[in-house]
Amino acid sequence: MAAELDAPGKSTRGRRAPRLRAWHLIPLLVFPAILIARSGPLSGRRAEVLWLTDTRTRPLEARLSVATADVYRPYSIPREDRPSIAVPLRELARLEDEGDRAGIAASYLLHGDPQQALAHLSQAPASVNRDNDQAVAIFLLKRHDEALAQLDTLLETEPRHPQALWNRALVLRDMGLQLGAAAVFDEVARLGEPGWSTEARENASALRAAVAQRAASWKRTQSAFTRLAQDAHFPIPMEEARQHPGIARGLYYDAVRTAPSSARLMELLPLAQTLDRIHGGTALEEHTRNIAARDFTRRAPLAAEYARLLHERQPASEDFLTRLRGSGEFDLLLGARLLTPNTKGPPGELERVAQGWSDPWIGLLVQDELARQEDLAGESWRAGQRLKAAVTACREKNLRPRCAGLLRKMSHRATSANRLSEAEETARASWREAQSMGEWELESAALRALAQAARFQFRVASARAYLAEYLARAPDTCEVKNYTYRNLAALELMRLRPREARQALQQAQSCQPTIGLIGAWILTDLMRLDRRPEDEAQVRAELDRVRATRETPGRQLLARLVEARLELLKSRAAGNKLLNSVIHDAEPLMALDADVRDAAAVAYQTLAVTAGEVGAFAEVPGVVARQLGVKAPTQCALVAAMEAERTVVVALGPRGQVLGHHDATRKEPLGEDLTGLVPDKVQAALRTCPQVDVLAAPPLDSRSGLLPPEMAWSYRVASTAAAPKKKPASPLHLMVANVETPSGLGLARLSSWDTTPAPIGASLELSGAQATPSRVLEAMSRATDIEVHAHGVVDRSLSEAPVIALAPEYDGRYALTSEALRQIRLEGAPVVLLGACSAARLPPLLHQTSSLPQAFVGSGARAVFAATVDIPDSAGRFFQGVRERIHAGAAPSVALRAERLRWLREVKSAPWVTRVLLYE
Repeated sequence: MAAELDAPGKSTRGRRAPRLRAWHLIPLLVFPAILIARSGPLSGRRAEVLWLTDTRTRPLEARLSVATADVYRPYSIPREDRPSIAVPLRELARLEDEGDRAGIAASYLLHGDPQQALAHLSQAPASVNRDNDQAVAIFLLKRHDEALAQLDTLLETEPRHPQALWNRALVLRDMGLQLGAAAVFDEVARLGEPGWSTEARENASALRAAVAQRAASWKRTQSAFTRLAQDAHFPIPMEEARQHPGIARGLYYDAVRTAPSSARLMELLPLAQTLDRIHGGTALEEHTRNIAARDFTRRAPLAAEYARLLHERQPASEDFLTRLRGSGEFDLLLGARLLTPNTKGPPGELERVAQGWSDPWIGLLVQDELARQEDLAGESWRAGQRLKAAVTACREKNLRPRCAGLLRKMSHRATSANRLSEAEETARASWREAQSMGEWELESAALRALAQAARFQFRVASARAYLAEYLARAPDTCEVKNYTYRNLAALELMRLRPREARQALQQAQSCQPTIGLIGAWILTDLMRLDRRPEDEAQVRAELDRVRATRETPGRQLLARLVEARLELLKSRAAGNKLLNSVIHDAEPLMALDADVRDAAAVAYQTLAVTAGEVGAFAEVPGVVARQLGVKAPTQCALVAAMEAERTVVVALGPRGQVLGHHDATRKEPLGEDLTGLVPDKVQAALRTCPQVDVLAAPPLDSRSGLLPPEMAWSYRVASTAAAPKKKPASPLHLMVANVETPSGLGLARLSSWDTTPAPIGASLELSGAQATPSRVLEAMSRATDIEVHAHGVVDRSLSEAPVIALAPEYDGRYALTSEALRQIRLEGAPVVLLGACSAARLPPLLHQTSSLPQAFVGSGARAVFAATVDIPDSAGRFFQGVRERIHAGAAPSVALRAERLRWLREVKSAPWVTRVLLYE
């Protein structure tokens, strides 16, 4: 929340003190200094005082664009006990007189105050140098993703900008992307700057050496334990086991399975005991002794056959599996089953094997495989619960290598389900675990997971950086190269850059022609944007490969969606038939699989935009209404949909006249503000409407600016709530404010706005520790007016939509989620004012929308007001004006328009009122 000037004629008595941002303090610091500075001559040591250039070492590792502050000296890591150097206010005042915002900001950065630097840079003229120094300030505040994005944008304009390249290397290094950082330091070194180039070469060399040492150490262990399972005379690699006990234990089981005799197993016993001491327990020693006691006249031939399959990486035949089942050699059976993941086997076989084998590592391995099978069977919820339980058990047993692998798989599942914050959190936890153990392969897998979580959040710079690091670890491995470049192609297509996407896809295919389902999807879009003769055959070949493998129901539907979009390029009728088939078959699976929901959503979007493409605008309202689950409008409505670079908007005038517009020329992704998306001629068809219903397909349904502020309009949302059987006994105004959120969230209490009491009815306020989710939901079910003053928090582990942070329940639950709202009925059909900052904001790429406003309407709210931006304390008067108009009989959209126009006329700095959305 930000403070704002009061409206004319309004008292501020009794209001909470505004929360000042850092730059409000600048005049307090600088003004006295100006008076002092003007009384004396310019200091001869001005540069040294301002930018600390008289020291033998530089205090800031990053580089600034102010030339006099960018003097090379070796960097000295600051000691914690070093006294801080005061900011030279006298000299800053001189720069203030000269209007040198960049110089002031540079001084603040060098003196360790990035917040003040940002405040001054926001007032500096736009330039690449200003952008570099802003990125430095953001980097010092540890907002690495944001700093990287800003630097990447700058370097697209000026690729050889020395300071930006240097700073990009620092950001990548601090993100843990050491090889990426080394590559950028190489670029700096090639610029040949005295001092800087030498330090850049030294940094690059040190980073590469550290990575190479870790990689070599892990690969030695992997190689040694692989040989151990192949060569009965190979020396026991005790030291390697101590260095990398994760990969060592994972491969130890195969050494036991392939051992040709009891004697060889007894040779392995000290290795088992060493690994047991590291991981805890005695499972490996007991298992080794147990297998050593087997009859090797019967076991040895089976072990030899298993060793051959392992060496050739071949699946087990059904005959071999049958013989293993009859032999009682349970460990060989498990190993063969894991080598043959698509075999079905008797029900419960894997669990029975694990239960008879008292080893938590094996138990977790089996749970992982069972979760994979449940996913393939369309039981994704069950698979997710199984993996969560496995992670809990893994942490209890302190089997950290297994935990890292399970966390990475949970991240993949969360990404597939569009729970992107959860995906990133679990991927990062997996990465930390893998790095702490030196598990090179698990680190690489976690990098892939981090890249995917960033890609689906449209954090392009971070996604590219993670992918580049992943590739740099194995640049000559074809699978790694193929994976990296096809995902880079997807990123470029998301940025609406077909030429770059094509180039990346060609690099993916340079050593391996297969590009998977994601590649087929990209190619179908490129066939529309940048078609090549060979594209169709490639897409059909990829779809054939998908059909030939066992895939989840969601991925099967995605493949059918790609096929439908391919057919659409040749025949609209044939393509539409396939699109409608995808939608029909998705319906029973929508609640179970996010890929299914994505397939259905994109199918609807494609139907809508291709109808606009051929001028069939009358079809668009029915398609979008069907997707949203609302009744198709007949008049005074705007319907909008988008897909990639294509948008379609259709106006239904006051007499039902249809006027549409299709656009396929957009070169950049849509922003948060949709102003200009609807052409003036389409808006003109709606100007005589008293109010306009907007039916917008995701992701357009959570952004402002679709229609101008002088029009009365609202987003139309589906409601599953039945009409109240009777009116509530009496009006009830519910206020949720001053909430005592969990201390770990670090959120300040938000008091209610400066509003008059509710115009009619009784009032109920829930605050402090009383404002728990359960109590708030119970009161909401009875209220006729609801006003919520609490922080909006994005936590994908709790909800797809932003959640409202409330006081914790006895079990720690604190979030009011859209999912919980959908479980109740708002009997009072309330008008809801969401004072949670950015309560309507959603990630830009979700094909499906799940927001708090939509959940309120779905449960019976008459109207919900929410903003896509942070809103100031003075918003209370704005919303109170809207509410008074509604109670006086105005329609919510008409009330919103009237108050919005009044504020735009009368209140200084109130553009945020155009970012308030209404859902009905």
